[in-house]
Amino acid sequence: MTAVDLPGLVSLGLVALEWLGLGWLSGVDWPAPTPWAPRWCLRLLIGATLIGFALLLLAVAGVPFAWPPLPLLVAAIAAGAIRWLSRHRRTEHPASYSACGMTGESHIRRGRLGWMLLSGVLMAGLIRAIILPETGWDAYSHWGLKAQAFFYAGAIVDAHSAHEYYPPLVPLLETWLYFQRGVVSIDLAKTLWAVFGASFGVCLVQHLRLALDASARWPAPVLALVIILATPQLLEGFWTGQADLALTVYLTLMVLAMLRWYSEHQTGWLVQAMFLGAGVALTKYEGLFRVGVVLIAFVAELLIRRRPANIGGAVSVGLASSLAYVTWALFRNLHGIQVTSEHLSHFQPEAIGSVLLALAAVFGGVRTGGGLVVSGLACVAAGKRLLQPPLRFLTFVVVGQLAATLLGFLVTADSPALQVQLSATRLFEQFMPIALFASALWLCESAFRCVQKSESSRDPHTSMRRAASVRLQ
Repeated sequence: MTAVDLPGLVSLGLVALEWLGLGWLSGVDWPAPTPWAPRWCLRLLIGATLIGFALLLLAVAGVPFAWPPLPLLVAAIAAGAIRWLSRHRRTEHPASYSACGMTGESHIRRGRLGWMLLSGVLMAGLIRAIILPETGWDAYSHWGLKAQAFFYAGAIVDAHSAHEYYPPLVPLLETWLYFQRGVVSIDLAKTLWAVFGASFGVCLVQHLRLALDASARWPAPVLALVIILATPQLLEGFWTGQADLALTVYLTLMVLAMLRWYSEHQTGWLVQAMFLGAGVALTKYEGLFRVGVVLIAFVAELLIRRRPANIGGAVSVGLASSLAYVTWALFRNLHGIQVTSEHLSHFQPEAIGSVLLALAAVFGGVRTGGGLVVSGLACVAAGKRLLQPPLRFLTFVVVGQLAATLLGFLVTADSPALQVQLSATRLFEQFMPIALFASALWLCESAFRCVQKSESSRDPHTSMRRAASVRLQ
């Protein structure tokens, strides 16, 4: 246990307020009736993306960013420009909780209990991040090492870390916290990710509530908690300075925003997806590949439903993600940072057997494999329902991400089986919440259909009145 860094906690609060302000200034919001908590949690994630991109832009321009007002000014200008560009397309909506369809005293009590459980786990993750020292080896070999070098130089420099060519969003955000604190502390830096994870949990609840019928929304906080607990290493990311939590947050929320945009065609969802896609591309080396898989799945869904006119949405998300990554690639080229072949080497199809055996060993435990078992059983039970809207898009995404991950193991320069042992739980973490989200939707749909049939047997007239309301959005 480490001594609590009170000035560091003040700095953490200041950083959160800055991100909230930038997110609010950008005008990016939920284009649906939304309580205050998800709205501000989304703004925090958007603000973090803006400040990280501002630091990167300054680095590309060769301008030192050690003076905090300068990156804040750049990020604020970008946020204001985004707000101005989208000012004619914003959808005004009420923000009251009751407007979101939570009706019935029993449903309200159950919903509050779910929120209490979720809040308790999220708060416990934050407390653990504050009082316990950093244990993630990546924090010392890569992410934290780069943040330390960026802080002392006031710019992006060669930190001689394990993966110098990786996108820099994670160390840049940790560097930003160091600027507020005035000193380097890897133990303090990891507290950022507890804030990220908590914001993700709240946003996940809102996506679940929007996807479920108004009379079936009360389990959303509990379902979000189950998704967090069942995803391998996701909760551990709250108190370790590794990039997988940030990538999981950005990727999952990007997919869910695209799902909402496809069904509602409100520009706000597309703007969310563009921001979040840029965050994915700037977080880890595999981020841009993850975005590509999602876009392929999205285009496949459009073609199946014969809506080619909506491909423009996929193009917009792809352009935003590519722009973010190209900005980093430009910096790499200007400073001679070489991309190595450790992750993209020769194809080894003969290793598929050893990869599958290694995966079985890695996910053989309850903690690591529980989420996979739950998701797999739900898929088997759902059957053809997974190939019907709205679950079909999520199914395409999960299958595509799984295939891409297996392919990644087979093209690594290292032993594929060894790569599985070292990184499988982290890589599966990145898309597992999407699979569990789809499973949760199907389970809720099935449960309320059973309730509907039960009511039908007792009171056919009541069942007829509710038949049209018990459905997925």
